[in-house]
Amino acid sequence: MANNNSLAELSTEKLIKRRGLLKGVLIAFGIFWVLLIGLAFYFYMAKSKATLFIPLMAFPVTLFPLLLQLKPLSTEIKKREQQ
Repeated sequence: MANNNSLAELSTEKLIKRRGLLKGVLIAFGIFWVLLIGLAFYFYMAKSKATLFIPLMAFPVTLFPLLLQLKPLSTEIKKREQQ
């Protein structure tokens, strides 16, 4: 909840910049995740070890805090555009 107060203090330009940065990081990590899945399938075919997929299943959980930060940013920007 304290994050909403700090978002209200920031300018609209800074909010848009922060939202763009978070989106860029999420897209980059998404592409990286897809590449890791491809590598895991390749190594699974070569070595037949299914344990390579365990870290890949935990990887999206690490992105969850970024998604939680993105939603209030988008809400604050929409609120300001309506005013």
